[in-house]
Amino acid sequence: MARKSLREQSLEQALQQMERDKARLERRLAGLEEKLSTTLDGTGLRLWQLEVPSGKLTIFNYRWGRMLGYQPGELNAHFDVWREHLHPEDRDEVLANLNDHLEGRTEVYQVVHRMLARDGSITWVADRGRVVERDEHGNALRLLGTHTDISHEKDYESRLNALASTDALTGLANRQAINSWHQRPLADDSALIFIDLDGFKQVNDQFGHRAGDEVLVLVAHGLNDELHRLGIHHHLSARFGGDEFLFQLPRMSLPRVEHVARRWLERFTHPLEISGGLGRIGLSIGICFGRDADNRFGLALEQADQAMYRVKHHGKHGFRVHAPVKYSSGEYQASNLAAPGSRLPSWLHPEPAPTSKPAPLSQQAPAPRPASQSPPRQQAATAGTESVGTKPVDAKPVDAKPADTERGDSVSADSETADARAKEER
Repeated sequence: MARKSLREQSLEQALQQMERDKARLERRLAGLEEKLSTTLDGTGLRLWQLEVPSGKLTIFNYRWGRMLGYQPGELNAHFDVWREHLHPEDRDEVLANLNDHLEGRTEVYQVVHRMLARDGSITWVADRGRVVERDEHGNALRLLGTHTDISHEKDYESRLNALASTDALTGLANRQAINSWHQRPLADDSALIFIDLDGFKQVNDQFGHRAGDEVLVLVAHGLNDELHRLGIHHHLSARFGGDEFLFQLPRMSLPRVEHVARRWLERFTHPLEISGGLGRIGLSIGICFGRDADNRFGLALEQADQAMYRVKHHGKHGFRVHAPVKYSSGEYQASNLAAPGSRLPSWLHPEPAPTSKPAPLSQQAPAPRPASQSPPRQQAATAGTESVGTKPVDAKPVDAKPADTERGDSVSADSETADARAKEER
């Protein structure tokens, strides 16, 4: 066996030393990666690297796919796979942000978006990255970044928002939530309904505020329950304040919204079982369609409030629909269409229905809102309408065109008086 030369021995020793150094560096690198992975996992950060030309995606401290509900090796770590799991509503925004950074238009890629898991659940991710290598032409070669699962933060944020916009007692939306309704126009066939409870103060005085709270909860649940029974689910409901409620019902016709109002009135004709006894309340309901308020929520709210107050002023426990009415002069003026929900309970002490012809519109003055009610938003409408009485009677039309008349059921002391008024108005 030939003896190795000194040069060969030296090269062999150098090679062995290099292998030992390599093994030591690999162990050190593995230790550093383990420490980095542990540190990042503790902070919720995931370190990723994208090789732009090939689309290869590497997640250093988290097996790709586990976040999306896949087992290791079940899902390839590739840009196309990541893109497919972006939430459809966020995909365009995410890719636009990424492309802007790759093209050098932004200093950093940063976006908050959702990803879809295997079971259809959603993971919120805060994604941030930066190009760390480009070729001689400035084309991006390698992108390094982090993403953070912020689903818990988003859930907490949504809960805080819900608490801030929800009435703690009834579970309905509160005044803050109603403020957001103003930002959207009211559709032509959307009905805004304002409800004020009759006799609520008497319940509080007789049984105490705790019983009053029970009434508010029962009313809130009862109103929504009737809507669900009628197949109305995509609606907005809120406690406006005190004993006032606000509903926005989509895709309503006049007969349908009248049917809803009657169902509500019938439900609360009977006393409610509360702590200490039976609570007797009624509903004064004002209604306005979006088309009759120029699709403005604020105006519809004022008109529904005015219609509700006229019910309150003329007997309570009934409803009125605010709508434009055409007169012989060809001009349009606001009028509240009156209709009863049911026989007025005797405990509400109704005012007697007028038997004479109402005064002309120009001569009627708005009645002041009682001090016991919430602060007035506007004086009652000056339109002439018939008051709610104790016995519902079908009114005869006062004009050949139904759209130009007072639609719905009007109420008076008896049918003869109603007929006489109709003849006089002709």
